[in-house]
Amino acid sequence: MQDSINSNSQNDIKLSEIFITLWAFKIFIAFSCALGIAFGGYYALYTDKKFTSEAIFKLEEKNNNFALNRGLESLVSVSRFGGQSASKTIIFDQIMGRIFIEAIDKKLNFQSDTYFNTHNPNSIDPTWKLYIKRAISWQNSPINTQEAMWQNIVTNFSKNVTIDESPNGPIKIVVTHVIPQRAAAIANVIMDQIISNAKSKRDEGQDQVLSYLSNTLAKALSDLEISQSNLKEFSIKNSSLPLEVFAAGSLELDALREQLTRTSELHKAVAALTIMLQNKTTDNSNYLALRKSFPIVDQVEFRRILGQNEIISSWSWPDVSSVDAIFDTLTERKNRLQSQINASQVDAERSSLALETYAKLEREANIAEATYTVLVEQVKAQSMAVGYRPDRTEVYEYASVPVSHSSPNRKLNLTLGAAIGLLIGTMISLLIAQLRGVCYSKKSICEIAQAQLTDSVKTMIPFRKKSLKDVNTILIKKPRPALRNIAVEIHKSDLTQVLVTSLRAKLKANDVGRALASYMQSDNMKVAVIDFSSKEKMLDLNKKKGSFGAFIVTESAGNVSVLIPDNNLSAMELLGQKEFTKNIQTLNSTIDLLFLCADDSDAISLLRAMQLQKTFHITLARTKYTHSATLKQISSLLKIQGLLHD
Repeated sequence: MQDSINSNSQNDIKLSEIFITLWAFKIFIAFSCALGIAFGGYYALYTDKKFTSEAIFKLEEKNNNFALNRGLESLVSVSRFGGQSASKTIIFDQIMGRIFIEAIDKKLNFQSDTYFNTHNPNSIDPTWKLYIKRAISWQNSPINTQEAMWQNIVTNFSKNVTIDESPNGPIKIVVTHVIPQRAAAIANVIMDQIISNAKSKRDEGQDQVLSYLSNTLAKALSDLEISQSNLKEFSIKNSSLPLEVFAAGSLELDALREQLTRTSELHKAVAALTIMLQNKTTDNSNYLALRKSFPIVDQVEFRRILGQNEIISSWSWPDVSSVDAIFDTLTERKNRLQSQINASQVDAERSSLALETYAKLEREANIAEATYTVLVEQVKAQSMAVGYRPDRTEVYEYASVPVSHSSPNRKLNLTLGAAIGLLIGTMISLLIAQLRGVCYSKKSICEIAQAQLTDSVKTMIPFRKKSLKDVNTILIKKPRPALRNIAVEIHKSDLTQVLVTSLRAKLKANDVGRALASYMQSDNMKVAVIDFSSKEKMLDLNKKKGSFGAFIVTESAGNVSVLIPDNNLSAMELLGQKEFTKNIQTLNSTIDLLFLCADDSDAISLLRAMQLQKTFHITLARTKYTHSATLKQISSLLKIQGLLHD
């Protein structure tokens, strides 16, 4: 689990490592930025310069028909007439349309302007394209040259002419061209054309409103004349007072119906009285029952018909013959009233139809007269409005000839060039760093080595390529704490073999081995140093100063000896011998402390040979030179206990 966590932490991206890596390539990145700035400056100097000119104006926003009332304003708004200015979006679509471009072409002549008309009818396809077309049997269809030219002009016009909107209403026309005078002229012509189109549309709308109102007035007058004529004809054919006739007939009909009702009540009461007389039930109780059933018996009218006393308390039973005569008279009267009612009802219905027709004709006449009166006033007001046509369009700024180009922007080009150069330099630097695979920081070297002791190699630079005598002299003058710390760790380990490897460091492993051997020598400790570097020169046998088993001494100072293999073999060749391990063990029996030194790839070979032996391992590493893969490899072969870095 812990190994997994360590592995994940090593795979995480560290910003500090990236920064250190980029700092190592600072010269290359600076050169890339300078190159980007140079290209940006070249583009700004030699690309075609474009000039931008602006025209600012404001169209009329409200209706100028001041004489119209609310009703007509609603009518105008529904009919989409009047002086309302179009929205800026509509204006933008208008000026980008081909009809508008063709209209202003009469003044600007876009067809002869090579900036807007980039169509070349005589263009020829490149050779490679011709070969491809021939291979696939492609047949070019005929092209309408005039149409292709206009489509090209419209496309370039939309790219170089823009309209900007501002919150407070003004409209800005922006035109770009390679000729400053041409840009200003195009902007002014477009502005004038937009204002002219808006004014023409506004005037046309007012004329349409006036024409519409005039036609409506003529129709209203015709309707008024027809309605008045119909009313006159009705009055001639019928009564001119249909309402009074209908009212008189209604009153007469009501009176007849009232008489019929009274007569019916009398008729019923007389009929009941006749039955009583015929049955000879003429006592007081029968009289009271009759009064209760027919209250009209106690009324004066009933008593007068029977010839009775009008006093209620006085009642005498009449003769049967006289009652029969009265009953016949009431029956005849009832039939006569019903006939009169039927005749009067027919007359009332006829007069009601006449009244309805008269009311309809009178209503139509009133409506026609009111419509005609209103339209007359509206036509007068609209006529005045048409005569007064103010132009409230405001021009804030005419397009002037620009004094400096708007494109290319030199500062922007230089900034973009520097940014692109920085980006490309950074990417290439990171790619090169990844391909090289070296450690760019001391922290990364220490994390890979995982050594118990780490120190700087700077204090040991004076020992480079020095003899043992010179090394002793340097140690006497100034002690080195790094050597002391390493010596302490070696003594603590109780190991008699010290392996020193150098991975493209400033010092060779042999230089550090000599310095450590000289520092750690004493009267009762013999120290030997063997350099296994394949670049070590062969020693002249006449210069040997003694031997230790299979090794001979090439240099000695005090109790320190520098050894090489005997029998004209180099140290690296000795690794391949079967007796290598035995010779080393024999040497350890006669030497108290043995330093084995190797550099770069030779160090890996030596580590493989010494992998199974107990050895104190010291490694020299250098930022920007030591490969992380090599450092990991030697660390896996033999644990690093001491690390010297720079």
